Amino acid sequence: MGLINWIFDIYQHSKIDEAREEARQARMEVAAVRDSRGGVDAERLERAIGELALATKTLQRMMVEKELCSSQEFGDKLKQVDLEDGRADGLAPF
Repeated sequence: MGLINWIFDIYQHSKIDEAREEARQARMEVAAVRDSRGGVDAERLERAIGELALATKTLQRMMVEKELCSSQEFGDKLKQVDLEDGRADGLAPF
């Protein structure tokens, strides 16, 4: 195996490992909102959504306060991203 192939192989394996870790974390996050019977625990789900909303608001404020963008620019970008799935519904596609 040539050096280039060897380097590419290492790179591919690192990407595979990253994808496995992301999948593991996603499974853990889904399990965190499930109850013991496998159904959705509404209280846990509401808490997870609240945590996500808090993190989003914090990032938005930090970006505006650090003058990375204005509130208007943030809102405009939000609308642009919202339309990427063809619908202005305030939701990101899964």
